[in-house]
Amino acid sequence: METETLYRNQLLATKFFVPSSPNIVIARPRLFQLLQTGLAYRLLLLSAPAGFGKSTLLSAWIHSLPQGKPHVAWISLDAEDNDPLRFWSYVLTALDHQLPGRFTDLLLSLQGQPPPPLANIVIAMINTLLSTQEEIALVLDDYHLLMEPEIHTSLAMFIEHLPAHLHLILATRTDPPLPLSRLRGRGYLYEVRTDELRCTQEEVVAFLERVMGIVLTGEDAQNVMLRTEGWLAGLQLFGLSLQQGNADPEELLDQLSGNQRYIFDYLTDEVLGQQDQSVQTFLAQTSILEQLNASLCDAVTLRDDSQLLLKQLEQANLFVISLDTKRQWYRYHHLFAETLRRRLGQTQPELIATLHRRASHWYAEHDFLTEAIQHAFSAHEWAWAAQLISDLPLPVIWRTESQTLFLLRHWLEALPDEIVYAQPHLCLAFAQAMYQIAPSARLDNWLDTAEATLNASLEQLPAESASEEREKQLRLLGEVLAYRAFLQSFREDGQLALPLCQRALALLSPDDFVIRAQIAFAQLLTYVYSEANDIELAIHYGQQAGQLALAADKPALAVFYLGATVFYFVEAGRLHEAGHLAQQVQELAIQADGSLLPEISMGLTAYADVLREWNQLDAALEMGLQAMSLLEQTRAFAPLRLGSAMLAHIYLSRGELDKAHMAFQEFDAIGEKANLHLALHTRSMTATVDQVRLWLTEGNLDRAIQWAAQLERGLRPGTAFAHEREEVALARVLLARQQPALALARLEPVLAHATAGGRRGHVMEIWLLQALAYHLLHEEEQALAVLALAVHQGEPEAYIRAFVDEGPMLADLLARLRTREQREGPTPYLDLLLDTFPTKSKSARLRPRSGELVAAGKRTPSQPLLDPLSERELDVLYELVQGASNQDIAGRLTISVETVKRHLTNIFSKMGVKSRVQAVSRARALGLISDDS
Repeated sequence: METETLYRNQLLATKFFVPSSPNIVIARPRLFQLLQTGLAYRLLLLSAPAGFGKSTLLSAWIHSLPQGKPHVAWISLDAEDNDPLRFWSYVLTALDHQLPGRFTDLLLSLQGQPPPPLANIVIAMINTLLSTQEEIALVLDDYHLLMEPEIHTSLAMFIEHLPAHLHLILATRTDPPLPLSRLRGRGYLYEVRTDELRCTQEEVVAFLERVMGIVLTGEDAQNVMLRTEGWLAGLQLFGLSLQQGNADPEELLDQLSGNQRYIFDYLTDEVLGQQDQSVQTFLAQTSILEQLNASLCDAVTLRDDSQLLLKQLEQANLFVISLDTKRQWYRYHHLFAETLRRRLGQTQPELIATLHRRASHWYAEHDFLTEAIQHAFSAHEWAWAAQLISDLPLPVIWRTESQTLFLLRHWLEALPDEIVYAQPHLCLAFAQAMYQIAPSARLDNWLDTAEATLNASLEQLPAESASEEREKQLRLLGEVLAYRAFLQSFREDGQLALPLCQRALALLSPDDFVIRAQIAFAQLLTYVYSEANDIELAIHYGQQAGQLALAADKPALAVFYLGATVFYFVEAGRLHEAGHLAQQVQELAIQADGSLLPEISMGLTAYADVLREWNQLDAALEMGLQAMSLLEQTRAFAPLRLGSAMLAHIYLSRGELDKAHMAFQEFDAIGEKANLHLALHTRSMTATVDQVRLWLTEGNLDRAIQWAAQLERGLRPGTAFAHEREEVALARVLLARQQPALALARLEPVLAHATAGGRRGHVMEIWLLQALAYHLLHEEEQALAVLALAVHQGEPEAYIRAFVDEGPMLADLLARLRTREQREGPTPYLDLLLDTFPTKSKSARLRPRSGELVAAGKRTPSQPLLDPLSERELDVLYELVQGASNQDIAGRLTISVETVKRHLTNIFSKMGVKSRVQAVSRARALGLISDDS
């Protein structure tokens, strides 16, 4: 079963039903008026403990409204909805039910693999809602069951930007972790709480008389109200006890305290005790279910009259709530279900596992695998749960928010080790799901077990056998070895990954493109970070990984691999090729709705550094922030740390030291969650040198010296690449301490290592540090000779910040070099570099020769749009205002017609328009262009 299909099947239709009102409902006009008033606000919050009738009130009020005024989108939430993607899938589906077709594309996009960032979905939802004027009420019932912070964050963003005709209604037992104070202060929030929901004395009399058929004197009614504190569930249970005819009202009241929990327990026992034994048995056995229908109840209870019994329970007002008008799906009142389960545990604890097992098999037969697995765990049927999990496709890349992986990680953590270790498929899944946080020894243990189990199994099969089972096990063994190679590639002895790659390739068929792509990516990492040390081979394997992913029809995977490869073009000193590849990857990352695949974040992060190097600092920051926005959706530690470190690098070049500090704090906070090897790997890639540069730029030499001393005293685990970057950072500390000779001694072997690996970007950095060291030693000719090497290598690729960020001492050396070289003719590159230093009166920017992803030269104006237009989109909008055709725009902006069409699609979506004329009118209204344009 495909992951997308599996996930869509988990969207239970019954959760969208507005619960049916009871057959007899007392009028509560005062509460209806409160709800009606709440519709004038963005958020209507019903917050009260269980049993105060929140859902019943909302249901009755909604059923009293005129049809479609407003449209009501209802979602009954449960604990399984704590996956942010699952939650928003329900929201989109509920809205699409009310406005058919409006949200279908967004829903399909969210259910795709990989899904877009939640922020993009929320923005698109709001823009879609802006395109309609129909009033909508979105009801989220039982919101207290949601604990996932990302859901609350994204919902808060949704509330902040809701159009006036959409109202969000939350029913919850506890106040949600939303910015309620801010919403209250801005006049966005209307609250209905426990005090308002308590039954008045008049409502107590009306409820007991009209619903329960019980007439009390005024004094008794007042006592009931006081003892139950207006608690609607307590009233219902009290009335049911009186209906049994075995209790005198005054005597019963004398026995009750005002404690709601006690009232509930006592009256439930009295009510249940008066039911037929068959009914008590049915209630107890079905209490394990969150939702009930006749077929499911028959399967769990082994009876065949569940439909009739459910109907009788509903008619008897016995805390059974119908979820649909056809009376097919029901649920018990939550507190009633809790008591039933407690009673079941007390009276028949040995039956609980059996009931869960029956429920699990029913759900599995009906393709509801989420519920099937959950009930399997509740039954402690570990082997059955493992079998169900084994039917799921395994993730292969760093996407921790994907629907399958979110569930997979939770399930795997719940399985006993002996079950996991017995199945190689699960061992591999565990390693893939947990590699960011689990210790390396544990990861190796899972993979060792998988490999040993597969080898032992293969030995039992005849060597000449070409059976399907043998082929399956060989492929799985190849997959295990491939993943082992990936993990090995960024460890101290990373070069050991290469023979693992060859062993894995020998086990795979030529058309195993996805696993072969993963192997190529492991080879890329190995040739960069280990003693294998060959950046050109690394780039070759990175491009190969991308092509294999494309051959497998996995564009997201291709975007990830090729975007990562942009990093290594930069390290090789091939900036223009890095920019060209980044543009290609961006085109590949564009989805049908115009949004970008989150995997493009790696490529954007790398290209942001190229723009920084070309001194396009505004464009670099814009791209870096865009990359971080996408990275935050993935929750993947390594890419997130790379993004944070890249932002710190950009802020350093911009001189914004406080922001650089914040970026490094985020970098360290993420690293605390990762395992040691992953943390060291990401630190060496981009952060080690820049952290030291930040301290030195601030004048905090003591902190840099302390870091150097700690490094020298430690064991210094990490890859050869990590050691190289540490040595460069140490050399910077030595230069700051006026110890140039020691710095040169540190840099010599590092230069040899970087040169052998072909990492010309790092070679140039080392040359610049050597030039500064020779200058401090007053060896001017040697300093200028080394500096000339760096200039000669930097000019074709338009390096700027590599020179400028080294500060005024290097500016003096460059000025001397220019004076000497001007004897041979003009020196435009040296002129540009010297003009860019902040001590000069001029500043210059060098535009990349191979085109740009982000337009430079003008800043995006303040825009009253939730998703502002980019600079390039503003360019296109300006041409649009001038009446230019798509062909004209393409020619003037030097882009393709297809790119123009994509920009227009984005502009229309962000502005909530459907035509050029509407876009121009909207732009004028928003102040994006002047009225005379």
